[in-house]
Amino acid sequence: MRETTRHRLGGALAGVAAAIFAVVLFRCAVRGVGGSDQAGYANTARDVAAGRIILPVAGLAELGLDARWAPVFTPLAHEPGPRAGTMVPYYPPGFPLHLAAAAAIGGWNAAPFFVSPIAALLCIGLTYLLGRELGLSRGLASCAAVALGAWDVFLFHAIQPLSDVAAALWATASVVAALRARRLPAWALAAGAAFGMAVLVRPTNVVVALALAFALPWRLTELSSFLVGGLPFAGFYAAWNRTAFGSAWRTGYTHQFAGEFALANFAARVSRYGSQLAMELSPLVPLGGLVLAADRRIVARDRAVLVSWFGAIFLVYSFWGPSDNWTYARYLLPAAPALLVGFLLVLRDAAARLRTPAARRVAVASALAVVFACELLADRRWRPLRAAPGENVYPLACRALAEGSHGRPTLGVSMAFSAALRYYTDVVPVRYDFLTPERFATLRRRAAERGWRITAILLPYEVPQAVAKAPGPWVFLGNVQRAGLWELPPP
Repeated sequence: MRETTRHRLGGALAGVAAAIFAVVLFRCAVRGVGGSDQAGYANTARDVAAGRIILPVAGLAELGLDARWAPVFTPLAHEPGPRAGTMVPYYPPGFPLHLAAAAAIGGWNAAPFFVSPIAALLCIGLTYLLGRELGLSRGLASCAAVALGAWDVFLFHAIQPLSDVAAALWATASVVAALRARRLPAWALAAGAAFGMAVLVRPTNVVVALALAFALPWRLTELSSFLVGGLPFAGFYAAWNRTAFGSAWRTGYTHQFAGEFALANFAARVSRYGSQLAMELSPLVPLGGLVLAADRRIVARDRAVLVSWFGAIFLVYSFWGPSDNWTYARYLLPAAPALLVGFLLVLRDAAARLRTPAARRVAVASALAVVFACELLADRRWRPLRAAPGENVYPLACRALAEGSHGRPTLGVSMAFSAALRYYTDVVPVRYDFLTPERFATLRRRAAERGWRITAILLPYEVPQAVAKAPGPWVFLGNVQRAGLWELPPP
């Protein structure tokens, strides 16, 4: 009875903590989309909801320009379409499907911005279940979940309309379901569906298949169910790619992968990711991940699940070029539950070597205190929950620019704001990075002939580049937070 009471009390406390954490995430959630990623996913979500993939490039027909001008009017997160003068979404459809589903339930104003917080809560819960499936006690499985939720990289992306936490959610769901299929074969179907969605959200999640091969029971029934569960998602993604890019095997990432994956990146990326994990999760966590492979107290197949899961994701992104700041560790999020659960399994087994229960408890508590202290220091340094105010500039500035047009057709010279202009306004974005002074002079004449207004919406670092590519007697209209608004009189 004492044990039951303790479990009920623990469950109640966990429920209260989860509710408080949910409130924090919802209150801190970013409510604006900009740049390439956030606005790209949001634009694609609306296109999905409208049942369209191939879109005409706005501005060409209206200004009497041929298809050679298409890149100038193509906002960030879009690629040239299969026909001249068209464009298609750059990103895979998985995360936009989440946003579109949320909008169908709660509208476009707020619901899509709750997708990542909800995904974060579910991912934390699945991390707990992963620990339990692999033999951790309730207490240690809870510590794995808390450690994931407290990691600054996870927190930062849990409040952003970005795909990273959703990618982690579905990767973790697939492995948990595969492990449960060892006891109940029906879970293999769920594992296949979760894996399909994981790849649909982030194609590099395909490497989680190696971990699933170790997690699933090697019986024909379960393997067939897994394939049946994943097949609809594979078919949908193949059809999407064929429609947008002309081939089931080509994605928006194809050219980027070819240019930004390189052997020369390996040493620097391994060093960067390793040092960041050591600083933000403590050296104990990556050390535990390394020791995991040699911990014979863990069933060999379970060790293989965790090592191949984290190792495959880590290896893939060790060849990936972009890694400008601490937020780029987001690429590791789909494997973070494996690292944390693996560390706690090693910690449990290392502590078991001590002679007395008291010494074991002290050792485990001390190690966890170090981990949580490192996470707290990282959170205080980077303030991951304070991202929202900086992202509000996108809707505020875009709407301010559009309001000044009073219904007049408008061009908006931009780059960072180009996708946000498409999402929030009817202003046609003009990418200054695809302009030359000569082309801009032609564009200016065409706009004047057809009564179009020419404006610009720029971040401070963009102003010199934009003025060089689009010269003229620009009139400064004012700032909206850190964005500057400009207008160019007719020639």
